[in-house]
Amino acid sequence: MNETHTLSMEVNMKRRDFVRIVAAGLGGVTASSLWPAMAQVSGPATADVAKIYQLQAAFHQAKTAQDIELMMSLWDRNATLKVQADPKSPYVGEEQLRVYWLNSGSFKNRRFSLVPSFKTRIAVRDNDASLYFECHDIADYDQPTRHIINDTFLAGTLRNVGGKWEFYDMSAGSATPLSLDHYYA
Repeated sequence: MNETHTLSMEVNMKRRDFVRIVAAGLGGVTASSLWPAMAQVSGPATADVAKIYQLQAAFHQAKTAQDIELMMSLWDRNATLKVQADPKSPYVGEEQLRVYWLNSGSFKNRRFSLVPSFKTRIAVRDNDASLYFECHDIADYDQPTRHIINDTFLAGTLRNVGGKWEFYDMSAGSATPLSLDHYYA
């Protein structure tokens, strides 16, 4: 496998760490051999995609750490969350979203929230974007009894407000059975 192909695979596998990987990969690789890998991640849409991946990572960190302030900082003040099979849904605005998250399984129980990154879908259109990802929550994650307790998806529209991507009009629901290639929204 040549160095350009190897670097390209690393960039695709660790999108959030792109700058660090490229800087580390520059040793011994000529600029001309890097050009194809860099072309795949250049331009304004790529910077937005990277920020959206950071938003998704922060979402899972907020769930795992049960950090309600972090979670709320990821949502537009007027956001909507529609939860399938939830008679109280939709949740609209900061107050209702805060109540929803504080009463969710992720905030009432210790869980480790994981995402199969290869299933994440992002499409950027100016200051709006569509996003799909799945959450697979592990209960008792630091114990031998750990197990998957919840499988859900989150999908919908994001807004870019002053350079910051936020959840805006989202839907959530079950992501079962687990599937390599099925998308639930």
